[in-house]
Amino acid sequence: MTSPALSPFAQEKDFAARQYRGKRDNQEDYYAFADATESGDGALQKLLLVVGDGLGAHAGGSVASYIAVNAFVRAFHEKDGSQSRRLRTALDTANETLGYISGRMPAVTTPMGTTMLAVLAAKDQMEWISVGDSPLFLYRKGRLVRMNADHSLTALLEERVKQGLITEDDAAHHPDRHTLQSALLGFPIALIDSPPEPVPLFSGDIIIAASDGIFALDHKALEELIGFGRNSSADKITDAILFAIRRINHERQDNVTIGIVKIP
Repeated sequence: MTSPALSPFAQEKDFAARQYRGKRDNQEDYYAFADATESGDGALQKLLLVVGDGLGAHAGGSVASYIAVNAFVRAFHEKDGSQSRRLRTALDTANETLGYISGRMPAVTTPMGTTMLAVLAAKDQMEWISVGDSPLFLYRKGRLVRMNADHSLTALLEERVKQGLITEDDAAHHPDRHTLQSALLGFPIALIDSPPEPVPLFSGDIIIAASDGIFALDHKALEELIGFGRNSSADKITDAILFAIRRINHERQDNVTIGIVKIP
């Protein structure tokens, strides 16, 4: 009989993902879960979750996210080395794949692009690598914390608010607020976020990886939603978040992708 400590992550109960097109014409997000368990261990002891948010102003945003996510997952499984090295190699492969395809398209076409967030979660620790503004959150004991860097101008505007250079209202309505400082476009990547060491995880922790459409909910509302559903399954938490976003019914609601991993 398998001991509880070695029991695998269970789909829907411990990990799940959902998408909502919002008010957009197309769903330009793409995600994938993959079993990242090391050779010789039982299945689903470690999960890889990758989320790509295709750039709508560029050629084939939905295609770009699909290609990049699949290239990332494939490269992660094919390469050797430490987990952090494999994450970086997979990111570079995804970027190079987009560059190769963009290079074969007509010169007048805007290069294909996507953001990228990949999180590698075991029962006791997680690592990630991210480019762009797709957020990675960790919920622990009633507190929700964003773990990865925001590569949009939002972070710079919020710093200006702290310095008293602009008001909160100015920052919230700035026309360039969501402009990206970094994305996968097939060129050298301007900014990459990755922790120097794995982050410890504990029973009861909840990982949330999403595209930026989740920001229809403010931080406090998202924290309260997860707290309310923390004892339910991953699929029910994900459904509750999407239901809350649908109820807001924002007239310009972006695509939303939400992936959740609960640590048993």
